Amino acid sequence: MKIAYLINDMYGIGGTVRTVANQAAALSARHEVEIVSVFRHRAEPVLPVPAQVSLRPLVDIRQQGEQATGVDGRPLYEGSERAGLPPLLFPVEDGRSSTHSRLTDDRLEEYLATTDADVVVGTRPGLNVVIARAAPRRVVKVGQEHLTYEQHSRELRQVMAAEYPNLDAFVTVTEADARTYAERMPMPGVRLLSIPNSVPAPPFTVNGQNSRTIVSAGRLAPSKRHDLLVQAFSMVSDEFPDWTLRIYGRGSRRGALGRLVGSLGLQDRVWLMGPHPRVEEAWAQGAFAAVTSSEEPFGMTIVEAMRSGLPVVSTDCPHGPASIIRDREDGLLVPNKSAPGIAEGLAQLMGDDQLRRRMSAAALTDSERFDPANVVRMHEELFAELAGAGAPSPPTPHLPAPRPEPPASCRVEAGPDGAAVLWFGLVEGVAGSDAGRIPERVVLAKSGRRIELLPEADGRVVVDASRRATEVGGGAEAVGSGVHDQAVNGPGAGGSGPGGSTTVAAPLKGLVTGEWQVFRVDGGVEAPVRDVEIHQHGFPMPAADTEELSLVVPARSTKGRLVLHVRRSAHHAEIEHVEIADGLITVQGRVLGRQRPDARARLVVRLRTAAQTRREFPSAVTASGEFTAVIDPEVVVRGREGDSEKWQMLLILSDGTECTVGRHLSGVVGYKRIIEYASQQVRPVRGIGCKVRPYYTVNDRLGLLTAPLAPTMPVDRVRVRPVGRRGDRLLFEVALGSPAPEGTAFALEVVRGTNAGQRYPLEALPHRPGREEGRLVGTLPLLAHNDYRGVSVLRASWQLRLKAGPAGALAKVGAKAVPDQTARRWSHGAYVRSVTVAPTGSGDMKVTVADVHVAEALNRRLR
Repeated sequence: MKIAYLINDMYGIGGTVRTVANQAAALSARHEVEIVSVFRHRAEPVLPVPAQVSLRPLVDIRQQGEQATGVDGRPLYEGSERAGLPPLLFPVEDGRSSTHSRLTDDRLEEYLATTDADVVVGTRPGLNVVIARAAPRRVVKVGQEHLTYEQHSRELRQVMAAEYPNLDAFVTVTEADARTYAERMPMPGVRLLSIPNSVPAPPFTVNGQNSRTIVSAGRLAPSKRHDLLVQAFSMVSDEFPDWTLRIYGRGSRRGALGRLVGSLGLQDRVWLMGPHPRVEEAWAQGAFAAVTSSEEPFGMTIVEAMRSGLPVVSTDCPHGPASIIRDREDGLLVPNKSAPGIAEGLAQLMGDDQLRRRMSAAALTDSERFDPANVVRMHEELFAELAGAGAPSPPTPHLPAPRPEPPASCRVEAGPDGAAVLWFGLVEGVAGSDAGRIPERVVLAKSGRRIELLPEADGRVVVDASRRATEVGGGAEAVGSGVHDQAVNGPGAGGSGPGGSTTVAAPLKGLVTGEWQVFRVDGGVEAPVRDVEIHQHGFPMPAADTEELSLVVPARSTKGRLVLHVRRSAHHAEIEHVEIADGLITVQGRVLGRQRPDARARLVVRLRTAAQTRREFPSAVTASGEFTAVIDPEVVVRGREGDSEKWQMLLILSDGTECTVGRHLSGVVGYKRIIEYASQQVRPVRGIGCKVRPYYTVNDRLGLLTAPLAPTMPVDRVRVRPVGRRGDRLLFEVALGSPAPEGTAFALEVVRGTNAGQRYPLEALPHRPGREEGRLVGTLPLLAHNDYRGVSVLRASWQLRLKAGPAGALAKVGAKAVPDQTARRWSHGAYVRSVTVAPTGSGDMKVTVADVHVAEALNRRLR
């Protein structure tokens, strides 16, 4: 039969997207499957859709330039006026109704009227209602619930109760939620049952229960309660100093979580990793997983972690966790909404290696019940029963379990030896789109450098940045850009692959630190490697057991391409902890391969643009290589106050050896976006102050950023009024609570809106004797932009930021206390132009300009 899944946006990422991909992949082994995505916001979906499953978007919302809007600000997607009108078919009570419109109604109605699918499955309440209202009788109508009854508003439940009886079946993911619907929302004649979500077996499972890493993944949303997880970890972090917590995901709580981590001083222990397109790769780097939701409809992340071999510490919240985890067998159920309870669970697994191993084995075994091969049978039986097609034939025993996508054409393995093995070629017993196709050559490219490598007959290429590898001679000469590197083939080059055969090493002198793009050459055509699977294991590498820094860390670029991050240094000091307190910055770490003490070692902070400008701080090295340096920010900026500058760090030993300073041995790259340290402020008696902040460079080296501090001054009020013949300019008048400091420049910066990034100067008026306030004035020609020329009626908003400081190095001045104010003037004909200024929570200002028809305004006032 033909089965169609109707989803809001298959091009995004989330539990429903993963569930639909898994169900579609499993069913596609025996049926024709189509995924219909109402919206398409990017060229390709983040999570791959199997080649045998067709993906059909209905409305393309990829924005091209400025877009006009309709009712309630709805963008006119595809240039259609219908996109600007609120929906009638899709229920407005659904939380996603603001993104729907009369255009989506049209496309959904057209699809349902013309589809040749035997079964159409909705995946959220609004789409279930659409199917119930508009799908023809010849189609089997199935609604799926991916949340729970209690998570929907009363208004939405009323619509569901009215429309769901027109469905043929309604499916929840837990028995408990099915019982709730049966009791509170009777649906006569509708088949009501629960079918758990399916999760395919990952390509690899955990093989290092001693990674000392806790992994959590999911949307950074209030219901996920990552804040409780961070608080719980802080309660036991001192007891387990070698453990770290990695939280994967994106969402509205990202900023609040970052501030919580900073307030607890856990920047070096709790990492906000951002979203991951292949979460099984993240699970495989952990010792166990943590899920701390206050409510969980099912718990996809729990099953995914267990299928990767991780025991899970989860809150015992409604409804899913208790139906998945067998407490104290394959995981731990801890009290809901209780940081101490979560902390107790974390400590139990952190402190017992044997317990983790036992639970890991149990998790792998117990989670097999969620394999698509087992779950798909339940869907097939339901669809066949409703369609009157009879029971489906049993699956062929020798067929492997369905996977959501074919195996990747490039599998990358990075282990504790620091090398990365790229595997191209056939995956035994499995056929895929590119599986089995070995490239003629593999090219590594970076900033004009090129290294060409020849794969072995079995498709293996080893990229090794270590000095031990560069001592191996022979091989073929690489080509390109005048860089003479070597690709070494043969015994002794690298390690041994499966079966004991010798791998291919790339001991390349030109393999310098940085990000290398990876290309494959087929038939003389060079193309980036996109279809990739990355397996990292053996991290973090213990600094005490690591002699040199020579790492190749695989990752994906923002475009999904394979890149290799090379971290290479003959002498290196690995950062373990950075503390900002009491006006000082303390840096602790270990020198790799160091076996003797050095009492005269020093940490050097050197200006990147002028190496001769340097500051030195004592940093004695112990016999085991450990060091501690205390940096005084006041010493760093002395004589350079008011400048925005970058400083690099080096640890220089008494014999003159220079060690790079950074964080690399965890196997993570991109600390610049993961870790944010607080700033220390330096305020001199006179002049502009500075803030000094440790940061990680693009290559994960530790450095310092210095920036001017904005003068401390209250902003009492801001008045904005339209000026000019047609009100096409904005006059700003800023009243300060104190006189403007001499030598200080002021400007307004456009943060959001037309001309974003532009700065417009403000002039400080002379101080009036006997008055304590300062005054700034300036004119912004914002409305002279081409977008607003020739329009008869205007409505536009900007977010503006007041900045002050030395010229060329302005810093933000907060304006949270500015009262709302509106000014008006005649613009043209029957219209009055109004300008309203209001503060935002961040201390910026929102300025809105609108043309108001006088007659309409009077009518509204009279009503």
